[in-house]
Amino acid sequence: MSSDPSLRGVSSSVSSSSSKPKQRRISRACDYCHRRSIRCRPADDGAGCQNCRDFAQTCTYHRTPRRRGVPARGSGGGASRSSEGLPDVKLSRSPSQGDLRIIPEVQQTLGAASDASPGQPPAAWRAPYIVSQATVVDLVDLYFEIVYPIFPFFHQPSFTRKISRAEYNSNKPLFATTMAVCALVSGRVRDGSVMNPRWDVQALLRETLPDTFYAEAKRQLLDDGCDSSNFNILRGHAVMAITAIQNGKIREMHRHIGIYHTLMDMDGLHDEANWPSGIGIIEREERRRMFWSIYTLDIFTSVVWGGVIRSREQQSNVTYPAEVDDQYISDGGIAQPGFSPSGLSPPIARLVLTAQSDCWISGWNFITDLYRVLEHALARFRDRRRSFMSEIIDDQSTVTETSIRDKVLRMYLNLPECFKTTPAMAFNQKQDLFGFQAANITASLQLLRIVLFAAGGASIKERCQIASDVVDAFNSIPVQYCLAISKPLLHHLGGIGSILGSVFEERLSEAEYTQVRSVMLAMARLLENLETIHRSSCASENLRSQVSRIDEYMSTQRQHQRPPLEETPVNATAQPMLPPVDGGRGAPPPPYEQHVNSEMAADWSFQVPPELLGDLTWNFDLGPVWT
Repeated sequence: MSSDPSLRGVSSSVSSSSSKPKQRRISRACDYCHRRSIRCRPADDGAGCQNCRDFAQTCTYHRTPRRRGVPARGSGGGASRSSEGLPDVKLSRSPSQGDLRIIPEVQQTLGAASDASPGQPPAAWRAPYIVSQATVVDLVDLYFEIVYPIFPFFHQPSFTRKISRAEYNSNKPLFATTMAVCALVSGRVRDGSVMNPRWDVQALLRETLPDTFYAEAKRQLLDDGCDSSNFNILRGHAVMAITAIQNGKIREMHRHIGIYHTLMDMDGLHDEANWPSGIGIIEREERRRMFWSIYTLDIFTSVVWGGVIRSREQQSNVTYPAEVDDQYISDGGIAQPGFSPSGLSPPIARLVLTAQSDCWISGWNFITDLYRVLEHALARFRDRRRSFMSEIIDDQSTVTETSIRDKVLRMYLNLPECFKTTPAMAFNQKQDLFGFQAANITASLQLLRIVLFAAGGASIKERCQIASDVVDAFNSIPVQYCLAISKPLLHHLGGIGSILGSVFEERLSEAEYTQVRSVMLAMARLLENLETIHRSSCASENLRSQVSRIDEYMSTQRQHQRPPLEETPVNATAQPMLPPVDGGRGAPPPPYEQHVNSEMAADWSFQVPPELLGDLTWNFDLGPVWT
């Protein structure tokens, strides 16, 4: 019989020549498996357990085993839990957590208390078991495939090394950030963002629960309130803000962005001079990427949801990230600095340097340029109401919307070709990083155009033209990138819809309505492209249905306002035939000309009643359909 206290039931009378020994069963979990409440599996060679070997832990049995069965009445064992006011662990699990083995905080507390002897310090923090190490590694790999190109919060080599070593199990801030990453990526998996055929999407859907990851990340991040400025806590709230957008939780998005800015303001982290001394080159570059990522997100949310801008680029002193691929960056130095603007303040850096084609970060920095222009455009043109400040500080600037558009267009034309055209997704990270930048540059440029046109008091024709141009620009982006960018891109489309929605507040001639109608159907086709893979047609059909109802109303109004039959010229009696709303799906509708008497077309107009537009929404949230 083995002297190992964990081994029982070994057969003592087996023939060494005729039968194999029975597989040994572990009847008592080791300390490590007990703390995590996971099944203790024997290693193949019989030395310790497999879990301790996988996680490089010392397999020990220091814990005093408890007697099995119901304790005798009056003994202290049965009352220990209730006397401490702690809930039953088995009852503390939420049914919504599915098959994932969630270890509640109370169980972790009990395990640590039972292991600690009187007078000894409490055991080191250990993460609750949420999901297997393999699933975490897969989700982190997917992060670098579909999220990192837009939000590069992490230095890929160092972060993947930490995940592969499961360092998040003993580092609470890193665990919170890891859970936030898992929540964001699993949300993208749920919403159909994974196009790479190497991934088994159905298996990922079975193994992950976005709500569970989100709840755990939120619980860990909020444990310390606003007292910790740990970099991973900051980064965790940044990731959670994007996750909240993915999940359609806009109030939660504001909560996490608000905490992020509070922590930044408490330590003045908008200035690199206030960053912790002694941080390495890797963390410095990660902080720069995070700062400008959340800056652009702040401007974006201000445009889409009409909030205030919390970040001001003129009040910041944070350099742009080095335009170097991650494999050349280490704490020992940057092997190929290339055209990195390090050492220059952001306003100077982008005036003396242009985007280079040898690193995708160069295109990413150009997107930041666009959002800095957008910030000032919002401040200058969003609110044209004059206040007493206009009399005190008289702005004599001659900058106009047209001059800004012209300068931004010149900036765009000077870009390398790799940032102006978006090829089909190759499922090769190095190539697709450039494709993501080109797609994001297209979307950001169109968002800036929308804001400038809306602020300039454009005519109905101009608003329809810009909306049509934006739809065409989005149609030029391969659908794989649109699905990978996911919910934020749908909010870009919502900006286009807002422009069209403002048109319906005015009286429309038949020619003007024809323009609006054409753009709405083009947008429906664009949405249909995003819905095809998910076998859904909710948003596009709603838009087409709205067009049909307006068509019917316009036809009725035309009948009422048409001159009597005996006074109507022959060439004016025929009503113009609009192309079918659902015609030409997947291809542009056939062009048509209106054959309307010129005097009638000039005089006749109508206004869509508000009740007819009551259910018209520009929030193209496809998430409920995809789930």
